[in-house]
Amino acid sequence: MRSYASILFLSSVVFCSLAALAEDPADSPKPVITGPIDESQLVTLAGNTTPAALRAQNDRGPVADTLAFDHLLLTLKRASETEARLEKLIDEMHRQDSPEFHRWLTPRQLGERFGLAPQDRETIQRWLESHGFSVNRVYQNGLAIDFAGTAAQIREAFHTEVHSLVLPNGEKHIANIRDPQIPAALAPAIEGIASLHDFFPKSRALQLGPVSYDPATRKWHPHFNIKYQGQTFHTVTPYDFATIYNVLPLWQRGFTGKGVTIALVEDSNLAHESDWDAFRNTFGLKDFKDGNFKQIYPNCTNPGQNGDEIESALDVEWASASAPDANIELSACANSRTVSGLDLAILNLLDLEPPDIISDSYGLCETITGQTEIALENREAQIATALGVTFFIAQGDTGADECAPVEGFTSHLGINSGDNTASAYAVDVGGTDFMAQYNKDVYGIPLSDYWSPTNDPQTKASALSYITEIPWNDGCTSQLLYSDPVFGGYTHSYGPTGFCNSKLGREFKYAVSGSGGPSTCFTGKPSIPGVVSGTCKGNPKPSWQTGVPGIPNDGLRDQPDLSLFAANGVWGSFLVECMSDKNQGGAPCTAKNDALLEGGGGTSFASPAMAGIQALIDQKYGKQGNANYVYYALAANQFTKQGAKACDASQTTGKLPAPSCIFNDVTLGDMDIPCGQNSKGVSYDCYGDGIKIIGELSTSTSASEPAYPATVGYDLATGLGSVNATRLFDAWPHGNQ
Repeated sequence: MRSYASILFLSSVVFCSLAALAEDPADSPKPVITGPIDESQLVTLAGNTTPAALRAQNDRGPVADTLAFDHLLLTLKRASETEARLEKLIDEMHRQDSPEFHRWLTPRQLGERFGLAPQDRETIQRWLESHGFSVNRVYQNGLAIDFAGTAAQIREAFHTEVHSLVLPNGEKHIANIRDPQIPAALAPAIEGIASLHDFFPKSRALQLGPVSYDPATRKWHPHFNIKYQGQTFHTVTPYDFATIYNVLPLWQRGFTGKGVTIALVEDSNLAHESDWDAFRNTFGLKDFKDGNFKQIYPNCTNPGQNGDEIESALDVEWASASAPDANIELSACANSRTVSGLDLAILNLLDLEPPDIISDSYGLCETITGQTEIALENREAQIATALGVTFFIAQGDTGADECAPVEGFTSHLGINSGDNTASAYAVDVGGTDFMAQYNKDVYGIPLSDYWSPTNDPQTKASALSYITEIPWNDGCTSQLLYSDPVFGGYTHSYGPTGFCNSKLGREFKYAVSGSGGPSTCFTGKPSIPGVVSGTCKGNPKPSWQTGVPGIPNDGLRDQPDLSLFAANGVWGSFLVECMSDKNQGGAPCTAKNDALLEGGGGTSFASPAMAGIQALIDQKYGKQGNANYVYYALAANQFTKQGAKACDASQTTGKLPAPSCIFNDVTLGDMDIPCGQNSKGVSYDCYGDGIKIIGELSTSTSASEPAYPATVGYDLATGLGSVNATRLFDAWPHGNQ
């Protein structure tokens, strides 16, 4: 009966649609559903099953038929010609010689011109309702439908079952056990369901001290400048950051982010909103009177605190740290049963009240996340760009295997790209560390060249200038670490005689590092769960990622785009934060008498800090959309005019980049992480491994080719390098402002 009724309904819709085409504007989306819905003719939505659900030992059987799913996201897709029109328009929006330059769309305009055709949306909505689902929301952008139903309805409509899973480590999850299917007639308009499992994105922050000393605690409560086990640690406060990256001159000129809104998307809120004020008061930002902070829940459920509160705290604090007068929004939604609260927060925020800038500090990897969720994340960043919103994403904290957190702190699945970072519409922010301690150990350059022995009484800052940089890497496979005489002066990391397998080296057996690499499985489906294989294909290289020496000729979206300090103490420096909720592991935020503060690292700090730097530019020039168009053009110009040496940020003489440099080019070190065998005795992209022997993540299994080193120009360890904020601001193209 359903097939027959659907055929009648769809026929009438198609007839009406065809009759109306002549009246549509030339650029209105055209329908792509052109045939009747026949429930017996199905297509599979490939790449929509998480690897954990493919392992029989994890399966504990189907969930109850009555289990309710209050939010399910159906990701829609446009006709190819509509997609091409939008991509062309976005390019024109970023070209100063175009009449479309910075003529951003509204959410409604985006849906009307580039969403799925209204007839197709109506057809899909009625199909969902015919299977008993209720529709919560059809987004204005015309590219997502939020609906609700039960496990039985999911099985009946999408021909897959949701099962309970228990992982080897005891974690409990639910997930679909095979890829969903839909009627073939709907396939041109549906990308998939995001998602039918609860393997959600992970925070890209590490609440660690120096992992070489106490990896078990995963907590470090530092003073400011303090000696600990023979090493002096220098924390990085907002004014340290502003000194190192030359933000202070912009503040002095009145560019503080005033009037610009930065949204930090989260799945947890702050129990004590006063933590934001405490951070500003503690570190000398209280005199910036225009900055404000609020927590919002855009058309969604307040998530409360769920273990990620420290991520929310550091995000809002470090956006404010570089843009102290900006409007800071914590935009948070609760996770539903199988939909990440981050997706709800982003989609609803963009649909209701788009900010100027978004920063997202969560993510996972392409082979785990699956094709539909990747498509949704890419669509979110594309929507933001079309609305003029600059979308920053923390690159990750596990080197070139961004799946590494799934199976502990060594790589077992080989080289894997980040899922949301592989988008061409986001600015990916990687992580660096400071060379001060390395230069002291190896070249005898005193720390006093970079740090004052005392802290400013008001700001708690002690940085004296820019500090030369290397990629952030805590692992035993870091060439700079294992070759340092302090750590034994090893020649290699891998194998029985390598540093990783020494007594000291085993204390650094962690995949803790800034991340990067080419997109690996943006579309397609792995034939080996979690491993780049099968039909996996990376996202093609965007047009703007060109012109800079070192950009790989790989045809792929390479990551990150740029980097900022994100280290957690291995070379003596890490960042401070304030989160006082004791129920979530917080501590009082006070600096009186050198009192204890929380500290850590991760690209979760770097992304909001870079969002704050961009806010200073937006204060003068307005919304900028995808800032990568400008970043890469400026970097190409820098290398053309100044050459490679002038902006080298990793000189072992202690010499700093020229004051005219926009990008500090990190040229020394790597982000290589340790790898080993999985539970089945198999390793991927791992050189020098064997039974109980740690290897290095490598682009070759027959030679040592670490993934990946810093090089002159662009590199997969740090992108374009870090930024001189004032030089970036002054070089920003004026356009039609």
